[in-house]
Amino acid sequence: MKKTNSRGFTLIELLTVIAVISILAALTLTVGPRMIERAKMTKLDSAFRSVEKALIAYSIDFQTLPPAYGYVGFEQEKDLDGPADQSEEVNYYNLMSYMTRMRYHGVEDMYDLFSMSYDTDNDSELDYLEFSPVGDKQPDGTYVLDKTLPRYTNPASPPAVFMTEIDRQLSAEKRPFIYIPVNKTQFSQVQKYWINKNDQYAETWDETDPILSRLTFPPKKYDAFVLISVGPSANTFGLLDSMDWPAQTANNGRNYYHILGLRAYFLATRDWDANGELDFDFIARTRRGEGGELPPTTALRGGAGPVIFVGQSS
Repeated sequence: MKKTNSRGFTLIELLTVIAVISILAALTLTVGPRMIERAKMTKLDSAFRSVEKALIAYSIDFQTLPPAYGYVGFEQEKDLDGPADQSEEVNYYNLMSYMTRMRYHGVEDMYDLFSMSYDTDNDSELDYLEFSPVGDKQPDGTYVLDKTLPRYTNPASPPAVFMTEIDRQLSAEKRPFIYIPVNKTQFSQVQKYWINKNDQYAETWDETDPILSRLTFPPKKYDAFVLISVGPSANTFGLLDSMDWPAQTANNGRNYYHILGLRAYFLATRDWDANGELDFDFIARTRRGEGGELPPTTALRGGAGPVIFVGQSS
C-alpha cells in the first residue's frame, strides 16, 4: 500500500497569506474610493461642459442666458411691485427651472451626479436657491409640471400647496446643478459694494447705499453664470444661504431671488487673496492648496467646498 504524504501550511506561511490579504484589503479601501471619486469628477466635468453648451446655445437664440427660478420676468421690468395675489405670480416671475427652459429637464446625464436630493446643504429643508421644480414623472419618462404653483417664498414653513413638490425634491436621487445667472455689469457694482464694506461673506445689503440704489431688476440680460455641484463633500457649505435683508419682504420680495443670486455668484467666484484660485472651490482647496474658512452656516464650518464651474454667454 502506497503512503501519501500530505503537508499542510506552516504557521509562517499562514501569517504571510493573511498579511498579503490585509495589505490588498487596505489598498482596496484607500485607493478604491479615490479611483471612484476621480472617475466621477471626470464625468462631472463632462456634464458641466454639456450644460455650458446648452446655455450658450440658448443665449444665441434668445440674446440672454435663461433666468433662474424665482427671478422677475423681463416683461415685468417696469412693474416694480410684486403681485399681492399669489395666483398672479405665474405671469410675473420665472417659475421654470433653467433645464426646463433648455428642454433638458430630466436628462440626468446633465445633472449633478454627486447630489442625493435637492437639499444641497443637508439641513432637511429647501432654501430659496435650492428649490427647482421637478414635477410628476410620467411612465414615458416625461414630466408634468404644476404651472399653478406660486413662487417659493418660505423655506422654514412652506404653504401646504408646495408639500408634494418639496417631497419630490427631498426624495430625488440627483438634481440639476445649481445655476446662478447674473448680468456682468450689475454684478461688478455689487462686487464693489461688498469689497468696499470688507464683507467677505456678502452678508449685508443696504438699498440706500449709492452703489446699490442704482440697481434695477431684472437686468437687460444675463451674460455670466456659475454652475455649482455639491461635489464629493456633498454640500454647498453656505454658498446658497438666505439672508435676513429688507429685500426679503419689500414689494412682496420682488427682488429677493435676484439679490440672493448675486450673493451666491459673488461667493462662488470669490478670490479674496487674489491668488488666481476660487476661495471655496473643491478642486482649488484639495489640489492646489487654497485655504480659508468657508461661509458661516448653521450646519457646518470649514470643509472641502463644492465644485464650481464659471462660464459666460458667447
